[in-house]
Amino acid sequence: MKTPFVSTFPSSPVITQSSDTDYATGRKGELRLRFAMQNAQTALVESYFRTPLQVMRPIRDAASCLGVYLLSPAGGVVQGDDYQVNLIAEANTHALLTTQAATKVYRMPARGASQVVNIELHQDAVFEYLPDATILFKDADFRQRVNVTLHPGAVLMFQEIIMPGRLAQGEVLQFRRYANKLTVRDSAGLIVYDNACYEPAPDDLSRLGLFDGLPCWGNWYIVGDLDRLHINPDEFCRAYPLPWTDDVRGSLSPLHRNGLSARILSTSIAPIYEMFTQLWQAVRTQHLGLPAGTLRK
Repeated sequence: MKTPFVSTFPSSPVITQSSDTDYATGRKGELRLRFAMQNAQTALVESYFRTPLQVMRPIRDAASCLGVYLLSPAGGVVQGDDYQVNLIAEANTHALLTTQAATKVYRMPARGASQVVNIELHQDAVFEYLPDATILFKDADFRQRVNVTLHPGAVLMFQEIIMPGRLAQGEVLQFRRYANKLTVRDSAGLIVYDNACYEPAPDDLSRLGLFDGLPCWGNWYIVGDLDRLHINPDEFCRAYPLPWTDDVRGSLSPLHRNGLSARILSTSIAPIYEMFTQLWQAVRTQHLGLPAGTLRK
């Protein structure tokens, strides 16, 4: 007899801390959102936030997808901040979470900041987690962990876009550390484990073989039941090739199962937005049978 698939969020998610960084003080932001079906459409049935995290009233688009915008009334992430985000999409829901603008991670001379995002998608739920870019100011130290649990039929679209400084001011790759660990699981086990840590000072990220003069980067995923969306991974990759030029270098490839991954390096974040939007719209219009999505910024 098989053990039923049960997933719960970690009771106290903890990001591993280095001995020279104190995360014990700072603002404790929290966000809890739960989406469920009500009257044959997706509704936000639970919403709790504690500043510096805050959300706007949900907006329903032409496809009946419920969109929520995450605000940063404090203006950005400062040293010692610790954010906890729990997102649950119940069966058959379709929801989207984005940010009102780019997330600024400010200088952190004494302590770092951290964020844990837990996402659980129940049967046949579709969730689009599409935050704007994260801007890493000089001496920023930010660690994030994203834990995703997928139930049968669920699909997640996820993006991460990083701008390593205020490029127009000549501030490039001067942050102290950026770490992001993405873990995606379903009933069959692990789908994605992407654990990255960038430290420009000791690593010289700009050199050949690493960023090679293309300091901005982005990662895009679609994971879950691709058969339900009639997505053939190999055919999708051939249909939407990413550019490879002096200013932009991208690749789109299938995961070992149940997913696709796109990675882009660029001299600026604009081409990354453009390519990720193209992939997002392709999934919406060609595979979900929905109108093209619009993010109101």
